[in-house]
Amino acid sequence: MGIFETNAEELQKLHEKIQEEFRHRAESPERMAAWTEAARVFHESYDRLAFPGGIGREFELLRAGDPTAIEMAVRFLEADPWYFRSGYHKADFLRLLRKQALSDDQCARLRDVILKRVRGRPVREVRAYCRFAPKVANAAFESEVVSIAQNSNRRAARAAQWLLQCLKSAGQTSRPV
Repeated sequence: MGIFETNAEELQKLHEKIQEEFRHRAESPERMAAWTEAARVFHESYDRLAFPGGIGREFELLRAGDPTAIEMAVRFLEADPWYFRSGYHKADFLRLLRKQALSDDQCARLRDVILKRVRGRPVREVRAYCRFAPKVANAAFESEVVSIAQNSNRRAARAAQWLLQCLKSAGQTSRPV
């Protein structure tokens, strides 16, 4: 398990602790204090656990086009950590990565990530992946998306249709949607 997954697991535990203490906070002053402490620990830990070096710092570096930040954002998307607000972070990374120069390797890796998200569990950020797709799309990628749209379960097919619509809107699809 990598750093992203380990940190996400820790954030999940801290968030679950808040929820557990929340249910009992009205029982006594001690339970209220336990809930307050759980919330304090979660919020103090969030920035450093959401992303190594701090999520705020990563966004600043990514906006500035720092090559290491770009690579770390790609790795974060590949790892797909799941924790409170991680979907929003992924969508923000995708929005910022659209404005950055990516290597051929990074584009290929992100195409793989997009295909996994389209086929995978339903997540709030799937539309962000679709909006990002024109940045990294190529003919083989488009062909795979068409295949998903035609041969997958209803949820994956719908996500693939969204992706194809984004490619079409960007003028990058050679097939009718």
